[in-house]
Amino acid sequence: MDETRPDTCLTKHPLGMVRIPARPARPRESGLTVAADRGLGPQAQSDLIAMAGTFIDRAKLAMGLARLLPEPVLREKIGHYAREGIPVFLAGEVSELAILQGVAGDYYRAIADLGAWGVEVSNAQITLDLPTKMSLIATARRAGLEVVAEVGSKGGANWATSAARTRADVAACLEAGAERVLIQAEGLNEGVAEINAAMIEDLVAAFGLKPLIFQAKTSELLVFFLSRFGAAVNLDVDSDQVLELEACRRGIRKRGLFAMMASTTTEEE
Repeated sequence: MDETRPDTCLTKHPLGMVRIPARPARPRESGLTVAADRGLGPQAQSDLIAMAGTFIDRAKLAMGLARLLPEPVLREKIGHYAREGIPVFLAGEVSELAILQGVAGDYYRAIADLGAWGVEVSNAQITLDLPTKMSLIATARRAGLEVVAEVGSKGGANWATSAARTRADVAACLEAGAERVLIQAEGLNEGVAEINAAMIEDLVAAFGLKPLIFQAKTSELLVFFLSRFGAAVNLDVDSDQVLELEACRRGIRKRGLFAMMASTTTEEE
């Protein structure tokens, strides 16, 4: 193997005599893992990076975390991820409050000043028409941020019934300059009696895998997405799922995935 190339088959890791499928090295364009940080302390964050940092493509500060932490703590959290090559974006809870309060522009500029890579522009708990959402994405971009736009609603809203409306939302977000579009799990594959596989398949057929990120917060959902779309699907998981997800992508874990993933052609030697 060329020593200058990333070891995408992990042959330099322990037990390297056991072949596993290759994965693109970071920065990856597909098969992204978004790790939701729900309040990891400095030591826990360091542990996550030491154990699984190379498998994380984006870190998402979830649950309005950024509004609760002291500024030095928040700057160090963002900076620690950034120093390890992991871009950080802020989830939509506080962003939606900023939109309601008419301070979205100030909020986006403040995020950029804190050193964040991006922000989530969403209407999961508020109502926005598409022109307003597109305008907000453009405002965030002008502030120097990348945008992960979210499509879908929380709170039991049955938003995932109109494929045409959802496609229009995704298309508008991408047209406005969103880097990726995160598909809200609640009402689609979370909190429902049955996964809305038809809607998910429809979105992938319309846009391909690359611009879409799906939330998968259970082992069962990891299997669902990987078995249908393979290792190239972009998934938003909790921080404690990162290694499980990578093991599934590599064909090491999960009955039903093993044969499919393990048979993937590894990189040339």
